[in-house]
Amino acid sequence: MEPRWVQWTPPYDPRHVDGAIVTEDAHHRLIETADCGTRCPGCGICCAGYRDVVTGDYFGEKAFAGNLQSGRGGLVELESGLWYRVAQCGTSCPGYGQCCPPVDLRQSPQSVADARHILLEKENSQRWEMQEALLLLSRDGSDEAVATLEAYVPRAHARLEGLAQAALEDGRFTASIPRTPEQERALLKREVRQAWQERAAAAQCDICENLEPERARREYELALTRQLLEKAQDDADRETWQTQIDVLGMLVVMAEEKLDEQQEELAMCEAMLAEIAADMGAG
Repeated sequence: MEPRWVQWTPPYDPRHVDGAIVTEDAHHRLIETADCGTRCPGCGICCAGYRDVVTGDYFGEKAFAGNLQSGRGGLVELESGLWYRVAQCGTSCPGYGQCCPPVDLRQSPQSVADARHILLEKENSQRWEMQEALLLLSRDGSDEAVATLEAYVPRAHARLEGLAQAALEDGRFTASIPRTPEQERALLKREVRQAWQERAAAAQCDICENLEPERARREYELALTRQLLEKAQDDADRETWQTQIDVLGMLVVMAEEKLDEQQEELAMCEAMLAEIAADMGAG
């Protein structure tokens, strides 16, 4: 027997719902809007009085027992053996067309493409399927899955922001785990490249921020001291300034030696990085 189920569409965004509220429509039908994990196992909107699971003794949500009165619809048994109340929704229902299907009738995403469609392309995705899509992508480990999560996080609804960010972090971590010897080798190469890039950056920073300015200062001081030596009026002054010239000359030489040393370090790093790049390109 094919399950009978009619979509229930509330006039508001189901992802905005918070808490559990019971209302009665003009036809005396009880409608529940519930937060996920509280009463509804899905997107947060349910017509629990019409389609929630009913046990053999008709035990269920006591608040909705009135919906089981005659004239409100019978029960439907799914292939799993579970019984559901039949939805008799129509356009008079305040949420006609947007209720989530019973758990047994849901079509969960099966691939990254399915998850991408739910999160980025489909306009009326329900919360339960968005949650399942995020879980699937967080475990997939492919570049496409990570790219989908990166595209979704900025546009995630406020009530899914935390889950989306956690899924992105998990997805990036999963994608970083090598699965084959080739991936392990590629990871090793990237780590070595990163280490040499950091070493080159440190050398370049030292050259630009410390060594070149220091040499320039020492050379300037030396030039000024030589000028003062030329202006000296007696032997004592000339001896004083000559001593300063000798000291500053040694400091200039030391600054140049430090600079040469770091320039050699930088050249070595650049040569190593070029070799790594060639090897990675060949691979």
